[in-house]
Amino acid sequence: MSRLSPPPNLASATAISESAFPGIYRRDKTSPAIDVQSTVNGDGIDSFVSMPVGGALMPQREKPHDDNRLAPMPENRRLGYLSVAALIINKMIGTGIFSTPGTVLTGTGNSKGAALFLWVLGSITTLTGLLIYLEFGMLLPYNGGEFIYLQESYTRPKYLVGCIFACLFVIVGNTAPNCLVFAEYIVTAFSPDPKKRDDRLLKFVALVCITFICTLHIFSRKVGIVTNNALALHKVLFLIFVCIAGLAALGGARVGGRNGDPYGKENLNNSFHQQSQTTPYSYAKSLLSILYTFRGWENANYVLSEVKMPKGNPTKTFKRGVFFAFALVSLLYLLANVAYFAALTADEIKAAGDTLASTFFSKVFGNGSFTTRGLPVFVAACAFGNLIATTYAHSRVEQEVARQKILPFSSYWARNSPYGTPVGALTFHWIFSVILILATPNHDHGAGSAYTLVTNLRAYGQAWIAAAVAIGLATLHLHSRWAEWKPLVLKTKSIVYCFVAFYVAFNIFIIVMIWYPPDKQGAINSYVTPGVSTALIGFGILYWVVFAKVTPALGYQIEDEEEELADGTRWVTYKVSRSLPPFKDTCFPLSSNQIQADRQILTIGPNE
Repeated sequence: MSRLSPPPNLASATAISESAFPGIYRRDKTSPAIDVQSTVNGDGIDSFVSMPVGGALMPQREKPHDDNRLAPMPENRRLGYLSVAALIINKMIGTGIFSTPGTVLTGTGNSKGAALFLWVLGSITTLTGLLIYLEFGMLLPYNGGEFIYLQESYTRPKYLVGCIFACLFVIVGNTAPNCLVFAEYIVTAFSPDPKKRDDRLLKFVALVCITFICTLHIFSRKVGIVTNNALALHKVLFLIFVCIAGLAALGGARVGGRNGDPYGKENLNNSFHQQSQTTPYSYAKSLLSILYTFRGWENANYVLSEVKMPKGNPTKTFKRGVFFAFALVSLLYLLANVAYFAALTADEIKAAGDTLASTFFSKVFGNGSFTTRGLPVFVAACAFGNLIATTYAHSRVEQEVARQKILPFSSYWARNSPYGTPVGALTFHWIFSVILILATPNHDHGAGSAYTLVTNLRAYGQAWIAAAVAIGLATLHLHSRWAEWKPLVLKTKSIVYCFVAFYVAFNIFIIVMIWYPPDKQGAINSYVTPGVSTALIGFGILYWVVFAKVTPALGYQIEDEEEELADGTRWVTYKVSRSLPPFKDTCFPLSSNQIQADRQILTIGPNE
């Protein structure tokens, strides 16, 4: 390299670049005086770097501030297996189990036996996905979950899967649906007559709820974890109570005695008899609802950088927490469905819609104050626990997306608070939750409600993501970086291929069949769910085209440097600069003799 004084037009270009990209071209205020080093390559000078006079190379930009670059979390502050299990339980047991069984039963033609079979199939499919994610989690124990797995599996085209995932996860992966359900149950507890409820009040309560939860997670990680654990215990005990009440109903027990309507064992007679016609769409929609109810088993994968890693067996805490939570919740879900089917007729379940739990307790315990006011509060607490766990985990994923500079204003969204919490990501999560709460149509009851639409959007988008993650695991060994990879849970690649084939086929069935039109359209047309989700995928592709193709075509170079921090977090720094014209054109009007002289200086050296 040789030393030259910067030409006037280069000095102006450098000044423009520094003003346009101050975060990238920052310089240390205490640095020595600098000049410009030029690199001669081919026909002329094609790049310049800043250097201190008589000193070593000076970087063009600084690394991000240390408050964004996490040091390894102390082991005593990490999540134990009970906290890991609580994160999963709290997200899995939201409000779905108190409303979804009616949608599933309707999709099977009011066949209780077929509905129970779909719940078993849903649990098996969930276990298959859980084992696939467990393999990825043990291989890549970092925050981010699917975002990290997809980027490791699909490295080309660059940035594409990250942009698509970000669009799906950010737009429909927020907590708006359960905020609305929490608000509905709270308002119902104090105003039992649904006809007199104000939808504006529901949205106000939902906004207060998400604001409180995000604020809690910003100011205290520890309080958030303790609250999460306590609410997980509440959910388990409440579902056990539902199951016990169902077993009592199966034996004929009922407050106030029998009044002649079908009850107990007689409600399970002819369980596989269909009372109405079914279609592939109805089964696909029922499976979609079940998969949404089981969502949450992947919650621990989002926060693996914060999970304890015992010496000698670093994945022990993760595995124990995941399997314990899944087994417990799956058993409680099946018993809860049996309880509903024993106490209620198919017509009562169908008419109950989202208020299935209220109808169940009204029939078993009567219409006392516990049913009309106490029960909604219990269900609202379940929704609140789901919000606590989801916000905690999703904010870590959104922070990882921001750290890799895919989102606009990424530096802000990636920052941490003085309390060590992801304040930027929590703010981002709050903004999109508020937008979706306000944009959701007035909440009504039944299978065609706005709540069902929003939840199905998330489940349909997740079906695409889950299928892509599974295929990524099966093809991981094709990448040179993972050529020596061997399964840790499923033991052999042949078993991995079998699990992946089943899981992908199941998700593809849902993706395709949900487009199949039903015999009768509901309040919201059937094509809205797959149409909107597919449009979001298309938007992600469009975002990638602008980010990775159009921007470079306009003269901006996008170069990334990936760094792995001490805790395993990936940090990507992008250098975005305006491309300068080649030396031989108009940028530096030097003569050919000057160019040749510079080349000679480079070859001989400045001191020779």
